Amino acid sequence: MTPALKTNDERQEQILAAASRLIATHGVDAVTMAQLATETGLSRPAIYQYFASKDHVLAELVINEMADLSNAIERHIEGLADPLERVRIWVHYSLAHLASAEHRVIREISIQTLPEDSRGMINAMHGHFMVALLSPLRELGVKDVTATAHLIFASVAAAAKRIDEGSEFVREAAALEQFTVAGLAASAGASANNFAF
Repeated sequence: MTPALKTNDERQEQILAAASRLIATHGVDAVTMAQLATETGLSRPAIYQYFASKDHVLAELVINEMADLSNAIERHIEGLADPLERVRIWVHYSLAHLASAEHRVIREISIQTLPEDSRGMINAMHGHFMVALLSPLRELGVKDVTATAHLIFASVAAAAKRIDEGSEFVREAAALEQFTVAGLAASAGASANNFAF
């Protein structure tokens, strides 16, 4: 009996999984079209049928990662009326995602080196991801929503880096939530007691 042929999507997933393994084991520079062919058992010309270049493979990893995070956050905040609870969930799941082993692999990819045609999609995905934070900040009456959202994201990224360096997730998450509440209270001109998680 002949095994079923893999679909294009399955081949692309196979190539992306191989790229992730290479980055995790040897770093971004180990991802080459030749090495991807070796890892997948496909020919180099076959790899080029699915991706125009190594940088397109890396860009797809970043896009998939951002889509997964956005979808996870949307699932968790769907139907929640309390804007502060939506911010808390955004902070929690963003930190959990950024501090995960899978994301550490993605963080090694420099967005600036990716193809221009992929950067537009990455920027759009990042914008979509941030909307889930911007909306509840507006509802809370934050004065400068955009600046506040970017500061919260920067704080999440800093906490994820501390976790990478050995700090405990629970400790960093608690400190980050407390820091976020204090910042929101100041931005909205309210008492921090009114913003307790």
